[in-house]
Amino acid sequence: MAEKISELTGEAREKRIAELKKKMQEAAKRAKAAHAAGESAAPAAAAAAARPQAPVAQATAEQVAEEAPATTAAPAGNGAAAPKPAAPRSATAPATITAPKPAAKPRPAPAAPAEEMPSVQEMNRREFLTYAWGAALGLLTLEGGVISYFYMYPRFRAGEFGGKFFLDPAEVPAASAAPTANTAGKFWLVSTQEGDPKALYMVCTHLGCLYKWEPSSQRFECPCHGSKFDREGYYIEGPAPRSLDYFEISEENGQIVVDTGARVVGDDATESPARATAA
Repeated sequence: MAEKISELTGEAREKRIAELKKKMQEAAKRAKAAHAAGESAAPAAAAAAARPQAPVAQATAEQVAEEAPATTAAPAGNGAAAPKPAAPRSATAPATITAPKPAAKPRPAPAAPAEEMPSVQEMNRREFLTYAWGAALGLLTLEGGVISYFYMYPRFRAGEFGGKFFLDPAEVPAASAAPTANTAGKFWLVSTQEGDPKALYMVCTHLGCLYKWEPSSQRFECPCHGSKFDREGYYIEGPAPRSLDYFEISEENGQIVVDTGARVVGDDATESPARATAA
């Protein structure tokens, strides 16, 4: 093992320092030549850097830098002991070559902290409550509308106009008999040629006047404008645009039921069979 510079004295120490300086200069010349060679000399520079002289040169440079104060220190006078120089590093210690670290990969964005989850759940509950209140309000409005409709919708009792009239079959006149007037129900009760009962609305289809039965002519005549209808309510002549309107009739428990709330509009005047007969 080479002797330490601190243990040498006189000419031996100067010689050792000169050798180290020479090696450092040679290493600097080799590095400069490799750099000047460019990319073509890059492999040669890498091989030269891999040789053991490079670490030695780096180690010697560190030793010279640390031991240089020891060579220039003045000797202690008046018997005082000179300060002991710091122990230099070993010239044979290999230099540590560290490889470049690879670039760190970008880390994914951290997930949302658990503290934010309650706010999302709270928002969902708020939306649910909003929808629930909206549905309840809509249902309440619908129920109120239905109740108001049935409350305001006209309801008629049996035996008054707009309601049902229950008649005995014996009250229906024969086909050859005169019609029977029912003033409470506002209808004339007649029998058709087929023997079926028919309830004719007492209002004329022209301008709403009340027509009458004329026994002499065996027909209905309107005193306002002269519209005429036959015994079953079909249009004969006059300004009326259609035949007489009539109410629906049914049978319940052996009785004739006239529903004055269900009016049927008469046929057009041009389609009246009575008018065709009169022509």
